Parts: sequence; C-alpha cells; structure tokens
Amino acid sequence: MRKETAFLVGFLVLTIGTASLIWMFALPNFKPVSFPHVASGQIEVGPMRHKRALTADEVQTVNTWFDNHKAGWGPLSRTPPSSGDSRVMLKDANGKDALALTLWTGISAADWNDTVFAEAPDGSEVHMETFSEKEFAPLRGLVDRFKFKRSAFP
Repeated sequence: MRKETAFLVGFLVLTIGTASLIWMFALPNFKPVSFPHVASGQIEVGPMRHKRALTADEVQTVNTWFDNHKAGWGPLSRTPPSSGDSRVMLKDANGKDALALTLWTGISAADWNDTVFAEAPDGSEVHMETFSEKEFAPLRGLVDRFKFKRSAFP
C-alpha cells in the first residue's frame, strides 16, 4: 500500500469514526418529545406565586398545545436567569404528577420571553424550547389571568 493511500484511509477512518461517535451521543436528543395526556393541573404565577387550579378548558388547551408541539425541544443548554414567571404542575388521570412546565412570559426576564421548560416530575429530564408569540399564545393565556408588570428588554 502506498503511503498516500494509507494516509487517506487513516484520515477517512478517523473522521468517520469521530462523526459516528458524536452522532451516537447526539442522536437521542433529536427525537420528538412525547408528552403525557394530562387530566388536571395547578398554576403558580408571578413573583408571589399565586396559585389556582386549571379549569377543564385550560387542561384541554394544554393537551392540544402538546399535540401540536412535539418537535424542536432540546436539552437544557443554558442556565435560566430565574425560576420562571409561571410554573404549571400537571397530573394524569390517576392523579399522579405527570409533567411540570416552567414558563417565561416577560414578567421577570424579557430576553427569555416565550420560553418553556418541560420537566419530568422527578427532574430527570428537562427539555426547553423558545416559541414565537403566536405559538406561545395559548400558554400565555393561562398566565394572563393574573396581571403583572412585564420587564422590557435590557
């Protein structure tokens, strides 16, 4: 085998092997997120964390929103500036904690507007995504029943 051929084969093995190794770890993060069907929930809003139960219509809105937003979620890649403007604790039909959503709506951190964290109840999986205003509107409607001053962009 000539020296050039050996170099080319070695280079291809190194680059393909490295790319395969990277994709082996990255690929699980690119699958659609499956959200459980929720039956009830509670929302905490604002700096004082005012609480209330979600109505049946709001629970249906959340389920519909989940059905339409399964792709694009990524792992938590940066540290959030606060604990969020609202936290939605969702339960399944058996009354077990199914999912926790943390929403940023502009009350505390304007540059995180329309961002959602979806967490497993035990915190083992955290997915985040930032949405357009139109896509985030149904979730903002849950929060906007409470009126708070929103911060401006820095």
